[in-house]
Amino acid sequence: MADSSKLMALLAQLVVKQGVSLGGMTDDERRAALSLAWASLPWSTMREPDVNLALKAALVGAAQCLGTDHVELRRWLVDAGWLQRDSYGREYRRLAPGAVYVDNQPWAAVWASLDAAAWVGEQRAQHAADRAQRRRRWQSGQQAA
Repeated sequence: MADSSKLMALLAQLVVKQGVSLGGMTDDERRAALSLAWASLPWSTMREPDVNLALKAALVGAAQCLGTDHVELRRWLVDAGWLQRDSYGREYRRLAPGAVYVDNQPWAAVWASLDAAAWVGEQRAQHAADRAQRRRRWQSGQQAA
């Protein structure tokens, strides 16, 4: 799945959900979720407490759709090739788009020109507006009956 419009559609479906488990996702869904968490991290080298704070912030922000904690998310990011950890587990670094695993690169490219938090906010706002409009239509149909 390398077409950016398909990637964005999958991401848009994901970010409006709640409590989604990384282990229960398809490979593409997991890449989408991990790319979102990756895009939420700073580019600087971080100590473990710093990366934990950044991931906690992501989990109440852009990545709140995920049903996980910061520790599990950090492990997924390292194991899936989004985040590099030194051999002592003391320092972490967000990998550049060209340095992530090849299968992750289309997802990394999606975020190259986007602000993750802003984009996710727009998707959630649009989803809420669409849902409210469907509810109003349904309610007006109930009142007419």
